[in-house]
Amino acid sequence: MDALIDDSMLWVEINNSSMFRTPSNVESALVFQVKTGFGKAQCLVFLSIEPGACFNELESMPLQILLQQVAHQLEHQTRLNRQKFHSTSLLSRLAELSNLFNDFASEWFWKTTENNLFTNVLTSNEANNLYKRHFLNKTFDDVITEHEQTQLKKWSQFKHLLSEQNEFIDFEFEINSSPQAWVSFSGKPQYDANGHFKGYMGIAKDITVNKDREYALNLAKNRAEEASLAKSQFLTVMSHEIRTPMNAIVGMLELLADSELNEKQSRWLNYANTSADLLLDLISDVLDFSKIESGSLQLDVKATDIYTLVKNIASQFLETSQSTGVIFSSEIKTELPKTIDIDSVRVGQILFNILDNAIKFTKVGTVNFKVDSTEKELIFEISDTGQGMSQSQLETIYDAFKQHDDGVNRQAEGIGLGLSITKSLVDLMKGTITVVSEPNVGTKFTIVIPFTLVKETTHTQEQEQSLEPISILVTEDNKTNQVLIKTFLEKLNHHVTLADNGQQAIEKVQASTFDLVLMDMMMPVMDGISATKYMREKLNLTIPIVALTANASKQDKSACLEAGMDKVLTKPIRFHDLNRALRILFSQ
Repeated sequence: MDALIDDSMLWVEINNSSMFRTPSNVESALVFQVKTGFGKAQCLVFLSIEPGACFNELESMPLQILLQQVAHQLEHQTRLNRQKFHSTSLLSRLAELSNLFNDFASEWFWKTTENNLFTNVLTSNEANNLYKRHFLNKTFDDVITEHEQTQLKKWSQFKHLLSEQNEFIDFEFEINSSPQAWVSFSGKPQYDANGHFKGYMGIAKDITVNKDREYALNLAKNRAEEASLAKSQFLTVMSHEIRTPMNAIVGMLELLADSELNEKQSRWLNYANTSADLLLDLISDVLDFSKIESGSLQLDVKATDIYTLVKNIASQFLETSQSTGVIFSSEIKTELPKTIDIDSVRVGQILFNILDNAIKFTKVGTVNFKVDSTEKELIFEISDTGQGMSQSQLETIYDAFKQHDDGVNRQAEGIGLGLSITKSLVDLMKGTITVVSEPNVGTKFTIVIPFTLVKETTHTQEQEQSLEPISILVTEDNKTNQVLIKTFLEKLNHHVTLADNGQQAIEKVQASTFDLVLMDMMMPVMDGISATKYMREKLNLTIPIVALTANASKQDKSACLEAGMDKVLTKPIRFHDLNRALRILFSQ
């Protein structure tokens, strides 16, 4: 657009004008108003200092021509500047539109007749032309796969919406195409001016990539679950296979301790007992770690005499420390709450793990066990003057299978699960565990565990006297364990009958009268669960049935109780535990 010069040239008498701030010697001024095609007005002023002089029309003509050239130049420069600005903005906008287009590149538009026949398929890129070829002149019935049960149910819902001419959003279907594809449909019914239905119009989106990703994730999840299940089954079987012979080993060592032994034999027996206990602890640690890892470990909270519990633990470690160079001391608050709701087994496990480490890593020095409480929390402090730990060791102290005494020369036994399990148990109890340590100075653990008070009630004391002799059926497939349990029971003056499996046990309870059945869980021919169910449901047997199982999981114990068993004893079974269980059972 050409530059415009205003036709009205302004002759301004300086003395009568306040428009311009001018020198005092200026006599007159000629003002031109310049407008470009962009609508921006500018002024150009010519001043004269000649006294009495004034610009005339003849003098202004060349100036006007000059100004036209100036206006053209101004407009040209402005246009260039604006083009440059718009060019930059356009590139930015194109980038935004490109990104937006890419977001919708997997989507395409479709239209059907009232009979659901695809008449229009508009795609945004070449890749989606597959759908144009595949859908045109076909119906939903022709293009959607129905071979999966989940698809059939969804397809039924979809057809119902179509028949009712309803709007639908994000219905995902597998398409009869090669290669395999998944499409998400959203559609809205269309009507003519008279309100007659004339078909659907909508958007479809290729979701094949998402479905492939979802399939891969589900496949990985299923494989992980299968691996976890296989691991759990393996550990269950291994627990049974290891605990069964360990039951015989521990039991026979216990029987041997009651025989006449000289000093050397007693010492050897103590070594054997210590090794057996260590092996059992390792088995328990591996099983506990597996449960923690899978999230299946649960607390067994019940009323506990906490003072007696920690006093017994302190007494045991006092005795243990006497054979070492460690001086063990304990400070147990006498005003501890009498009875609290807590998992006593797991609390004991936590304290055993840390106290055992304190003694193991303190060759010469002291270990102190302090127990305190508030109204709602137990506070345990275990400190030692042992070798201590560096900052880098503290950072990995709770890692599984990690020992800061690693190497072929390490002196401590174990597989590095104790503190990892301890931390997990404390977390499970909603407690806290902290540690402060310094190399060659010592270590202090502080554990805080919340608890709930139990109102004191009068409890019937366990009968400590021996039971009258009773008749007991022992169902156990392992011959060594048969001998062990039979020997334990005969020491208590009970009458014992043996059965090798569940089927034999059923036959024997039908042929004779018993006061109690001890039932192994895993046996050939018929297992203990099946035999117990048969006795309860078919024979209406009401006598106590006690499980003897090497399967230590809570699920296995629950299965025993649900089958009708009255109590569960976990192998290895010790004489004292068996005697106590019988007393409690027959005192009720």
